[in-house]
Amino acid sequence: MNLLDYSWGLVTSVGKRDYDTLRLILDEGLPRPSLSADKSGMVLKVPTPRLDDKGFYSLHGLFFDADERAFAGLWRAYRASLYHGALHAAYSDFRQYAGWAKGKDLKTATFVVSLLEDYRATRRAYDEWPGILQDIAYANYLSALRVANVDEIVGPERPATKLLLEVWGVSHGLRGDEEEDSDVRRLANQVRSAVVAASKANEYPKELFAAADAVYSRLTRSGRMREVPSFPYTESHGESSIFGGQVTGEDGSAPLEASALASLGLKETSMANEDSEATDFFGALRAANEKMQKIRERYEDHVRSTRLEGVEFPHGDYANFMRIRSSLSGPIRNMRDQLRQVKNVLDETGGHESGQIDMQAAMQVVASGDRRSDVFMREETVVKNEAWAILLDASKSTSAFAHEVKGVSTCLAEVAKDLIPSQSQWSMYSFNNAFQVIKDFNEGYTSETRARIGGIEQRNVTLLPDAIRVAHKVLAAQPVDTRILVVASDGYPTGYKGVEEELVSTIKSVSNSGTFLMGLGIDSHAIEEYFAVNCVVSSPAQMMKSFVKSYLELSSLF
Repeated sequence: MNLLDYSWGLVTSVGKRDYDTLRLILDEGLPRPSLSADKSGMVLKVPTPRLDDKGFYSLHGLFFDADERAFAGLWRAYRASLYHGALHAAYSDFRQYAGWAKGKDLKTATFVVSLLEDYRATRRAYDEWPGILQDIAYANYLSALRVANVDEIVGPERPATKLLLEVWGVSHGLRGDEEEDSDVRRLANQVRSAVVAASKANEYPKELFAAADAVYSRLTRSGRMREVPSFPYTESHGESSIFGGQVTGEDGSAPLEASALASLGLKETSMANEDSEATDFFGALRAANEKMQKIRERYEDHVRSTRLEGVEFPHGDYANFMRIRSSLSGPIRNMRDQLRQVKNVLDETGGHESGQIDMQAAMQVVASGDRRSDVFMREETVVKNEAWAILLDASKSTSAFAHEVKGVSTCLAEVAKDLIPSQSQWSMYSFNNAFQVIKDFNEGYTSETRARIGGIEQRNVTLLPDAIRVAHKVLAAQPVDTRILVVASDGYPTGYKGVEEELVSTIKSVSNSGTFLMGLGIDSHAIEEYFAVNCVVSSPAQMMKSFVKSYLELSSLF
């Protein structure tokens, strides 16, 4: 199982949602998780473990040695991040706090709501998902070790951070201002009691908002908050330096471990448990990183001779892909059925024991005296041996119809998946000022490649001739009889002087090499000026008739 399949399965199971109301975006470049909403539901963005150039894994700003023992701790923090977001998806309704927060200081109100709702959602897991609590306790413990001295924090962030640590049982003990520490203990007890009442009531009772008022009143006495303290594995609320350090004081921290566990009703005395899942993913992620690096290096060799700035893999958005595919299931099916009829041809094959007699073969058998009966011919369906490379315009000039680009991409990918016998005979790319690999010839059509389609973003310039040259070089290396390069664009190349002339020259060169080109104009007729075989579509639903007609025209050439 790859990382996306694992993460998606975990979040949708715990979160009790599917792609229609939840988007999970995994991005190794993110420093912290984030939680937001779109018109359909919740959007959860989670950073993934990243292996840097120095051989260290990093996650949530922490660095881990690249060995199985260190990776086990990283993996638990990663799981805790998924669990935390999934619990919000299952149990949280932040709209309940809208009336309470109206007119209040934004950062302070955000901290209060986050404190209450994080704890409330986790408490809801006690009965349904008790097995996930130990990883959350471990992530709380790890977060606490990243704060060397809470009393050195200046401003209202100090009591807020103390309260956060105290509620989750990882406060290191309060030894600062006695009055402040007394307030923190009192408020922590009130928060826990209010959340227990909310959990039992299965709603948002008045006790919860009374606790919110009490916390807000105490924090605003110390001034306006400049940042919102939150544990690194939970959703970020803007820039925060409080938990930005590396782990300190791990030796002798057994009491803190026990306290973190006890705050969630757990009795285990140690968190250093064997984790076979972490071991499996340690090897799987290393292998995946090595494979992706080899793919990247191969394309970088081709990109160097162009004006493209580098090679990228689009950040995945699997739920977005699934939503698009679901909405286009009819057009995809129709286009696939029509193309299957065009792609498969009837041909006569010999060597059969029934069918129409092959007179020449029969005469040879009689003359030789052989005891053979395979002298008949049949008409059989023969699939043309083709390789496709699909190149998509993801530049800023197509941003006005970005949804159509994703729809066209989804249609083409789903059709290619079913019509081309081997997954190693088709690839898909997007481009702007960089070349983006969506599916390499050496990759399967997996959830990860589908997610890249859902994550295509329109930005920067349209280096169309440069992208065509790179895609063609990779396509030309495929050992097939027929090579087809499908280019979906608005047909307006930009980025440097003479780019239009360069596009004409590139198309001529590619055509002369024996590769067949098809231009797909996305809501634009400009593509007709460059590609002899072309079609223009204004929506994915309209693709079937136009694309099939153009493919039929193209297939008559080979």
